[in-house]
Amino acid sequence: MPPPLGKAADSSLPLRFDNQVARESLVGLANNNGNGSNAPPLRDQITLDLGPLGSATYVRDLSGPQPRVLRGAIGVGLSNGEFAPMPAQGVAANINQGKLDVDAWDDVLTRATAAEPATRSAGAAAAPAGQAMAQDYLPTTLALRARELTLQGRTLHNVVAGALREGTTWRANLDATELNGYLEYRQPGSPEFSNGRLFARLSRVNMPQSDVTQVEELLNEQPGNLPALDIVVDDFELRGKRLGRVEMEAQNRGGEGVLREWRLSKFNITAPEAAFTASGNWAVLNAAAAGPRSAERRTVLSFKLDIRDSGDLLARLGMANVVRRGKGRMEGQVGWIGAPFSPDYRSMTGQINLNVESGQFLKADPGLAKLLGVLSLQSLPRRLTLDFRDVFRNGFSFDFMRGDVTIERGIAKTNNMQMKGVNAAVLMEGSADIDKETQDLHVVVVPEINALSASLVATAINPVVGLSSFLAQMILRGPLIAATTKEFHIHGSWEDPQVTELPRRSVPKAGADGVGKQPAAAPSSEEKP
Repeated sequence: MPPPLGKAADSSLPLRFDNQVARESLVGLANNNGNGSNAPPLRDQITLDLGPLGSATYVRDLSGPQPRVLRGAIGVGLSNGEFAPMPAQGVAANINQGKLDVDAWDDVLTRATAAEPATRSAGAAAAPAGQAMAQDYLPTTLALRARELTLQGRTLHNVVAGALREGTTWRANLDATELNGYLEYRQPGSPEFSNGRLFARLSRVNMPQSDVTQVEELLNEQPGNLPALDIVVDDFELRGKRLGRVEMEAQNRGGEGVLREWRLSKFNITAPEAAFTASGNWAVLNAAAAGPRSAERRTVLSFKLDIRDSGDLLARLGMANVVRRGKGRMEGQVGWIGAPFSPDYRSMTGQINLNVESGQFLKADPGLAKLLGVLSLQSLPRRLTLDFRDVFRNGFSFDFMRGDVTIERGIAKTNNMQMKGVNAAVLMEGSADIDKETQDLHVVVVPEINALSASLVATAINPVVGLSSFLAQMILRGPLIAATTKEFHIHGSWEDPQVTELPRRSVPKAGADGVGKQPAAAPSSEEKP
C-alpha cells in the first residue's frame, strides 16, 4: 500500500474494527413497539481505527441484497482536536499529510474496484456493480493539505485543496506553490475519454526545470495512458521565464499500443509582445512496421508567431538588449524525436519563414543572444572601411529582415536571408548547427549609394537562384555597387565567431564565361571579432 499505510512486512500497525447496529435503527425498533410491518430499515455502523494514522466510519443500509453506504467520514493524519465530521449524505474526508502520492493511490483503487478475471468472464454486468459498491466507500467531498502531492507524474508543494466527486469525476479548487485554480479530472473508462480527461482553468502555473523533467519522463514512459487535456493558464512560467497566457487541448487518438497518436489540437501562447499558435501530434515513427517495444516517437508542430515587439519578446525569453522594436511574423513546421516539451535539436527538421520589419540590432554580447548576436553583425565593423562604421556604430537598424530557413538533423540552412537598413543592406546564406552552436555563413554588405542599389537590395532574393547568382546579376547592372560591396565569411562558434573578409568581386566582361559565378580566391584577412 502507498503511504501512509505502507509498511514493512515485519512491522505492525494498531488496528481496531467495530461493527454495530446503527443507533437510528435501534431507536426505530424501540419506537415501533414490535410492529413488524412498520419496522425501520436495518442499518449498521462500521469503524476502522488505525490509531494516529487515521480512521474511517461508515453508516450503511443493510435492507438490500448488498450493503449500501449512506454516509461516512474519513480522517487521515489529523492533529489533536481535528476531526472529519459525518455529513448528512456522502462520504467526507479530511486529510493532512506530509507526502501524498495520488497516482499510486489511484492505481491501488483502480485495481481494487476492477472485476476479477472470473467475474469478467461470467458476465459484463458484474464489473460495474462491483465498481459501484467500491466507489460508495470513497470520498465524495475532500479537504486536503499536503507538503508534497504527486499527481499525473508531477509533484506539487504546500497544497491546500477542496474537492468534490460525482461518480468518476473529481472537481477541485487547488492552491500550491506551483499553481492555483480550478481542476476537473474524469477518471479513465468513459466512452468519450477512454484514458480520462483533465480540465483546468488556472490563474498561474510555475514549472521549474525539475517539473519539466518529471513531465518528460511521464510522457516517455506512458504515452498511451495520457488523459485528454483542456487547460488554460493565465500566467504560465516555464524554467523561470513568464510566457503569458497558455491554452492547450490534446487527445489520445488512433489505435492501440504503438499505433496510438497523441494529438495536440491547440497550443497557444499569448503575451503583450507576441501571439504564438500551434498544433501537431506525437506518434510512433513508422507505426505500421514498429514492434511492441518500439518507443521512438516523433513530435511535429505547425506554428505561427505574430510578433508585436521582437525586442520585448526576446527580453521576456531572457535575451534582453539584443533587438529594439521589430514587428512581423515567423511561421513554419518543425519536428524532432522525443516528447513535445523536450525539443531534440540533433534530430530536428523543418521549414521556417521569417519576416520582421522596423527593428534594430543592439550592440550586445553575442554570447547572450547566441546566433542573434552573429546576425547582428557586431563582428564586422573592424573589417569595414571608415565609410561603413556609421552603419554599425549603434547597432544595425533595419527596415525589414526576411528569409527562409530549412532545418535538417539540427542543421539550419538559408540561401535568401536579407536585411535592409537605412544606409546598407545585408545579404546572407549558409548554415548553423543548432546543437553545437556553430555557423558557416557567407555575408554580403551592400551600401545604398544610389536609387539602383536601393531597388536591388529591396528585391527579395530568389531562393532557387541563391545569393551568389543574385550578386553576379547585381554587379553587372551596377559596377559602382561592386566596388563598394563587402563580403565576409563568418565561421566558428556563436560565442566566438571568426570573421574573414573575402576578395572583391570583379565585373566580368559581357559574354564572358563564368558570369554569375563567384570567383574562387583565398581570403585576404582574418580576425576575431
